[in-house]
Amino acid sequence: MANSLTNAQRQELKDAFDMFDSDKSGKISEKELGSVLKALNIKANDSDLKKMVTKMDSNKSGEIEFDEFCRVMAATFFKQHSKDELHAAFRQFDQDGSGYIQASELENIMTKMGKRFNKTQIDAMVQSLDTSGDGKISFDEFVQLFQ
Repeated sequence: MANSLTNAQRQELKDAFDMFDSDKSGKISEKELGSVLKALNIKANDSDLKKMVTKMDSNKSGEIEFDEFCRVMAATFFKQHSKDELHAAFRQFDQDGSGYIQASELENIMTKMGKRFNKTQIDAMVQSLDTSGDGKISFDEFVQLFQ
C-alpha cells in the first residue's frame, strides 16, 4: 500500500508525520508518540507506547522514520472509516458537545498537539471545511475530510 500512494496521499502522511515529529528530527520517538496520543485523549502507558514503536520500527532503531510510518499508516489512514469511527473522532474535536466544531475547539486541539496557529489561520481552516458558511464545522462537513 505504501508504494501505491499518490503524491497527495504521501503529502497527507508527511503532514501527519510532521505533527508527531515535534522536535523536527525526522523521526518519531516514543515520547512524541505519547504526546500526540495524550492530546487526542487516547490513553497509552509506557508499555503500550513501546509496543507501538516496536511494531512500526522495522529497522530496530528505536524510533519511527517516515517510510516506516507510511508503511504502517497508509492502509489505515486511507481506508474507508466507519460512521462510528468518524463520530468518535468528531467528538474529540467537538468538546462542548454542540454538534459542531467551532474555531476555538479546533484551536484547542491543535494547541494540545503542540501546534500554535493565530486566529486568522484557524478561521481559514474552519472556512476551508465549512461548506454551509455558518462559521463552524458540522459532522457532515468533517466527514468530507475522509472521503
